[in-house]
Amino acid sequence: MFKECEKACIYSLDNVFLAEVRVLDGEQEEMGLIFDQEEDMDKVNTESIVVFYDAIQGLVTCKCSLSGRLKVTGDEVGELGRAIYKVPCRIVEHICVEQRRKDLKVRVSLLVELEGVDHEGNSIHVPAKIKDISAGGIGFESEAELTQGDVYSFLFKTSTGSSMLKVSILWGESYRYGGRFFDQTSFQESLVRKFTFQEQLKNRKVQ
Repeated sequence: MFKECEKACIYSLDNVFLAEVRVLDGEQEEMGLIFDQEEDMDKVNTESIVVFYDAIQGLVTCKCSLSGRLKVTGDEVGELGRAIYKVPCRIVEHICVEQRRKDLKVRVSLLVELEGVDHEGNSIHVPAKIKDISAGGIGFESEAELTQGDVYSFLFKTSTGSSMLKVSILWGESYRYGGRFFDQTSFQESLVRKFTFQEQLKNRKVQ
């Protein structure tokens, strides 16, 4: 099933967004979907479309069978500190995998400061706006004239953590640049992957 799946979005069979849920035991044949609001659970039919966010596979769309509901407390409550509900979920049909982790690119608008060293060894700071991001790199705008092959770092902050990422400039044209991530750790790659998938889930919810 899934290796790194913590969230999913539920849709009706005619693709109307119903609820965002947490996923428990995603590696099992029958997993649990955690609902924070009882009214969200009341919207969902026995047969529904579920889009799973899996950090390895991508956005995996499935037709699922949902059955019953269990009121749970304790460790499964997490940070809510109150009773929530778990609904057993079984995948009936795999519909599609939208994009795998290296391909998923999302449009954003993030202001960052690129930090680097000029050819004389002096530290430089370059304002930039990230326009798109994927697990492999970024597209961004900057009024500075940057050189292909130069390496910069910037602080990347998300709801799940932050880290200084390094990016190597691949191309530039009219103050628009593209760069690939350089010398990434597994934590940094995971941080970027989770961010891009969360942004993709947000985009699907508003469609």
